[in-house]
Parts: sequence; structure tokens; C-alpha cells
Amino acid sequence: TVQAAAPHQRARGRSGPGLVVRRDDLRQASREGREGNLVLFVVDASGSMAARQRMSAVKGAVLSLLLDAYQRRDKVGLVTFRGSAADVALPPTSSVDAAAVRLESLPTGGRTPLAAGLL
Repeated sequence: TVQAAAPHQRARGRSGPGLVVRRDDLRQASREGREGNLVLFVVDASGSMAARQRMSAVKGAVLSLLLDAYQRRDKVGLVTFRGSAADVALPPTSSVDAAAVRLESLPTGGRTPLAAGLL
């Protein structure tokens, strides 16, 4: 505010100590919050989709994203669907260690419950 008002003091007829401050001189600091993103993988883990190879690729992708996500405050989650239901294999997290433990063994096989996976 002071920096914006100072150059105009002669034109505003200032006499004596102090500054003549007008409304358009007022400045206010504002902070922008950085919100993270949520990346949610929804993967068909049924037997018909060669799911074991896919799960290996998904684990790698999730862990890779989490390694990069810390500074951006991103979170990554994983939902798998197979058999008769969908399961939240990894709730949204930003922890690489927690993800590695939860993704250690992901069951595959069975039929494809697409509606449950979408729901």
C-alpha cells in the first residue's frame, strides 16, 4: 500500500508528515492454496483380462505416481473389480510405504462385475 501511494504524494497535494492514501492504493496479500489431485485407478482384475500382468503394471504406476506426488500433495487410490464385487485395494493415500504394503498381494481371477466396478 505504501509503495503504491508514495509516488503520487506531490500530485495529491501532501503537506506535512504522513501519506495521502486513496482506495486504489490499497494492497492486500493473498495466498493461493495448492490443492492436490486424486488419481484413482479402476482396474478389471478378472481372469479373462490377463490380470496378473496388468496388476504388476498397475502397482508400478501407482508407486511411481506416489513417489512424484509428495510435493504436489497428490493422492493415488486403486479399486479392483473381479468375482462378484469391487474392492478398494488402496484407499486414496500419499504414502508410498502404505501403498507398497497394501499392493503387495492383489487377488485376480473370476468373472467381470463391471457394474460393481463402476459403482
